Amino acid sequence: MIVIGWAVAVAALAVGWTLQRLVRYPGGWEYAFREEHRAARKTLEEARSAVRRLSGAARRERWQALAGVKRAEWAYRRRIRQAEAEAERLRTPCRGERIGQLGDITLYEHSVVVRDDETPLADLQVRFELARSAHRSYVYLTQPDGRERMERYEDQEHPEDAVRRFAVQVQNAAAATNRLRQQRAEEIRACEAELRMARKATTPVEAAQERLEETRLRHDADLKLPHARAALDDARSAWADLTGRRPL
Repeated sequence: MIVIGWAVAVAALAVGWTLQRLVRYPGGWEYAFREEHRAARKTLEEARSAVRRLSGAARRERWQALAGVKRAEWAYRRRIRQAEAEAERLRTPCRGERIGQLGDITLYEHSVVVRDDETPLADLQVRFELARSAHRSYVYLTQPDGRERMERYEDQEHPEDAVRRFAVQVQNAAAATNRLRQQRAEEIRACEAELRMARKATTPVEAAQERLEETRLRHDADLKLPHARAALDDARSAWADLTGRRPL
């Protein structure tokens, strides 16, 4: 069975090659295979090869020039996107990791959440007050615009010392956020400068576009391919005069 399969495959290849040759050199078996017409076949094939070689080289060069433009444009856009994303990240910091919780106040690295209300720690003021007669403590959170929130803690559930420590913890986290904000302000300025530079850095794109245009102009002025096509057309005409069939 293996031998039969190989024989069928070889026969199929032979048939395919024969049909292809008859298509490439139309006019019948005599013109496609006879030795006396070998020179005519060679002339036609050489003309075809010349056009194929020149057009292929021109196509590759144009593709390389166009690919250079696309790479330069991609790098240009990528640099801008990265600078924009970094600036956005610096302007909108996340709440960070959870530090602690006391009652309804949950403290994160850069914000504090009271129930479902989240407030940034930047410029937040924290004040602790103790009402000994009522056996309770108070924590006041004052936002930069003056708005204030008060949370009450009963001594039985939240001892004074624990409330004091938590208030200090919130105040320290706010101070750390303020320092980070100053640092980030400098980073944002640097990032904005990088973004301006990135938007102005069009030289690589312009150079790639110039190379593409130069390639196009050079190909338009180059007469090798038109001459090769004219020679192929003459070879096809000569074949048609010989066989009565014009090849592709």
